[in-house]
Amino acid sequence: MKKNTEAKTKLALSDELSDYYNLVKNEFNDHLRREISKEPQEIAILLEKGLKGGKRLRPVLCRLVSDALGGDTHLAFECSMALELVHCGALIHDDWIDGDKFRRSAPSLWNELGPRTSVLVADLMVATGSLHGAISLATGKSLARCARNLSEGAIADFTDKKNYSEAVYLDRIKRKTGALYSTAAELGALVSPKTNLARDMYKYGECVGILYQITDDFLDLRNSLITKTAVGDLALKIPTLPLTKLANYPQYQKIIKEFIFNGNTSELIKTIEIRHAQEVFESLIQPWQDMSMKFLEAVPESSTKELLKQVPISFANELISSDKN
Repeated sequence: MKKNTEAKTKLALSDELSDYYNLVKNEFNDHLRREISKEPQEIAILLEKGLKGGKRLRPVLCRLVSDALGGDTHLAFECSMALELVHCGALIHDDWIDGDKFRRSAPSLWNELGPRTSVLVADLMVATGSLHGAISLATGKSLARCARNLSEGAIADFTDKKNYSEAVYLDRIKRKTGALYSTAAELGALVSPKTNLARDMYKYGECVGILYQITDDFLDLRNSLITKTAVGDLALKIPTLPLTKLANYPQYQKIIKEFIFNGNTSELIKTIEIRHAQEVFESLIQPWQDMSMKFLEAVPESSTKELLKQVPISFANELISSDKN
């Protein structure tokens, strides 16, 4: 199983999904530039700073769901723009709260513009996103729920530490990464003729987001073990499933418990073997890949549905691939 997973991560996206991804990513970035150019110059400059970089995976997912269900391309891009503005605005807030000085290999916005200006820019982005997402009552509500889930998830990062369990972890990532991907997929359905599939698409996107977040958490753990320095959520002393599941190995039970209750990372980083972390990661992702397929059953057969089948594991593999580069 390990060899197969490594082979997949080297391939990342399939040729067909890669071609689609690159095409839609470029089209979406063109849409962003056109829409931002309509703003007053002083506002446009700030929005461009806040939106700089990123893989644009969520806009691609929104468009792919819309295409699979016969939706409207322009409206899918408007919803995607709304989601990217909300997401990137939330990241600016997160960077300031966490004290992160860099974002996407560049100075974080608060580090560049100062905390006060950056927080106001983040608020501006969320408000602007709300305007672009107000296509219908349903799309507006979808986006508002996403913004609320992101806020609740960020709060839970710190309030849930003392009550950690696997259920608590999964609920938290459903409200964060899961909410972004589930909303992207739901919005794609809501701008299509098959709005009745919006709920299924939401749950499908949620699986994509959970798988993506588990992968991200695994990478934080793996990089901590490689560098012998706590990074990411480990540095913030936030328990994650790829780490706590290692308690299934008897030799790690004590140090995992020590981390959950006291945030002690030193012994954990010295002791855990990377191969065991890899085994745990592989056991965690397959069930979510399988579950995501169940929510695609009502989607009409097409080449775009075949791409949707590839998305969950491919997006996670893309994250692994970019982490190695």
